[in-house]
Amino acid sequence: MMPTFPLDPVEVARFKRLLAPSKPAKPYAFIFGHGLSNDLDLNATLNWLDGILAYTKEAAPYLGEKGAIWPRLIVTPNAAGMLKPNQWVQQSQGDKALQIFEHSVRIEAAERGLEHLGTWNMSIQTDKFDGVHLDLKGNLVKAMAVVNWLALVDTK
Repeated sequence: MMPTFPLDPVEVARFKRLLAPSKPAKPYAFIFGHGLSNDLDLNATLNWLDGILAYTKEAAPYLGEKGAIWPRLIVTPNAAGMLKPNQWVQQSQGDKALQIFEHSVRIEAAERGLEHLGTWNMSIQTDKFDGVHLDLKGNLVKAMAVVNWLALVDTK
């Protein structure tokens, strides 16, 4: 779990140990979920993402080879809910800020070869028990979107 930038060296080491040092029979799919830990700071988020991608290539150099299958998806935060404290909505994590962040991440992710799953639109009308986190039904919808993305990944 590496929610913020700079990346925690202990978590980076744990992540790198999960990767096969030689090319596996079936490709890995990488799904990066990014929440509000960087307070919608685009530069911190991109540094976080670039760091994870660099460590991934370091531990699994075959992913950088020409023609390598390296499916990557980044999932951005949900819309703000009615119970989200006003200090966050008014200062830095309101729906407009979330929409701008989601749009910016989509552009930057594409430049890095990642696909993007924005969750603002699918979550704007859902219940969030604390103003931030989706309930089980909302998380099921998000999980189904990820599974559908996985089904579309071309592994040939």
